[in-house]
Amino acid sequence: MAEFKVVDGKDELYEAIKQKRAEGYNDYELSVISKKKLHLDDLHDSEINLTATTGGISDMAAKLLTGEDTEAAVFAHYNMPEDKVEHYKNELQEGKYILVISKDESSHNEVENYNAAYATEGKNDNDSKIVGNHYSEETEGPKS
Repeated sequence: MAEFKVVDGKDELYEAIKQKRAEGYNDYELSVISKKKLHLDDLHDSEINLTATTGGISDMAAKLLTGEDTEAAVFAHYNMPEDKVEHYKNELQEGKYILVISKDESSHNEVENYNAAYATEGKNDNDSKIVGNHYSEETEGPKS
């Protein structure tokens, strides 16, 4: 489950991000939700997800036409109870930022684990049928 941290301003946001990085979180595990688009170049150049609930002009027009609550739509992604959604929507309305911390438990080693090119000599890295290395130069079959 995601952790939500409300921060008052940009300085506090940077401090919270620095703290989470020190705790071992990667940038792709962090998201910042704000009312308006953040113009922070160093965050735009990172893997931190930045989400503005107001969106662009087309999003605002669609909101007027459909009556969609864009803040609720953003928080729906996190399967949050309605009372908490209202609390965080109010925080955004006051100009605060919400730092969302979500630990990524998935493995990012699929290529190394499941590709014969990464297998080491005489070692079966993932208990599959791949044993040792296989290079095209070693085959007896036709060359392409």
